[in-house]
Amino acid sequence: MLFILRLFGGWSILAAAIALTYDITAAYQTGAKLVFASLGKDWEAISPSSLNALQTGIERHVARALWDPLVLGILKTPAFAAFAVFGVLLYILGMRRSRTNIYAN
Repeated sequence: MLFILRLFGGWSILAAAIALTYDITAAYQTGAKLVFASLGKDWEAISPSSLNALQTGIERHVARALWDPLVLGILKTPAFAAFAVFGVLLYILGMRRSRTNIYAN
């Protein structure tokens, strides 16, 4: 289980690096100011139907009020930052705990 958390954490950090590289490369090629693409904008470009399904599912089965402040706030964050935070969190959760030897005299 810990290995799977570390694996997904590593993949998420890799996705963060790819998203950051894409944003920097796009700004360099156009000569424009560096603008980071949001997670929601990238998701909508890749698969708009799954984003709509997520919105419908959260509004219908969880809570309608949860979509606007929480989920839209997450979707407005830069993609590289969202993936990096999620990856580091997963990697920390998947770290092996060090064993402590306790000696009783």
